[in-house]
Amino acid sequence: MSALCLLDLTAALDTVDHELRLLRLECQFGLRGTALMWFCSYVSGKTYRVVYAGGTSSVVYIVCSVPQGSVLGPVLFVLYVADLVNVINRHGVTLHSFADDT
Repeated sequence: MSALCLLDLTAALDTVDHELRLLRLECQFGLRGTALMWFCSYVSGKTYRVVYAGGTSSVVYIVCSVPQGSVLGPVLFVLYVADLVNVINRHGVTLHSFADDT
């Protein structure tokens, strides 16, 4: 018997709080010290605003997500779905992933 289950995680990295992500990096993956602080500085303290036709929006502080097209985006995605992979493997199911489609 075969079954197919598709899981689209398109916006997965846009919804994870930075503090939660950093806590997982520390507790689950053992990052400490300088390495953890490097990730912290990479995802924290980011802001954006829109400038259009001479007008400027107010500043928005980014408390979740990873910059699109970033070098660390794929690494942070793999760390994000690591638990999913472990659960699937415990049930003897074959997993195939490509980018944000599992």
